[in-house]
Amino acid sequence: MAATASSVAALTEHDVRRGVPVTTVTAVAHSLQLPLADVLDWLSIAPRTWARRKQAGVLDTLESDRVARLTRLLRRATQVLGSATDARVWLTTPNRSLQRRTPFEVAGTEVGAESVFALLGRIEHGVFG
Repeated sequence: MAATASSVAALTEHDVRRGVPVTTVTAVAHSLQLPLADVLDWLSIAPRTWARRKQAGVLDTLESDRVARLTRLLRRATQVLGSATDARVWLTTPNRSLQRRTPFEVAGTEVGAESVFALLGRIEHGVFG
């Protein structure tokens, strides 16, 4: 059974400061149907760092914050577009409004994520230009 955006829980500030479980990263990768390596790259987590985090079971605060951004984006896209499948396709398809980059790629920085969230707001309100 495929994970859905709703199966990726909302993360609180407390969760981020405590450290997000590594299982959340694999759940997000599964939800997006992306290789774990692509999600780890987006999160700026090197393979050796990932191996250490898996042993510890949790991410550090900065990594957890990036995971929270990604889960927030996945939930928002699902809300605006109506389904986890539509959200996944939209997040991983090049978008003309984002200079033909994918929303997933653009949201890799906080500034880029603001652009993607703004685009979702325009879509939600029927403003496509």
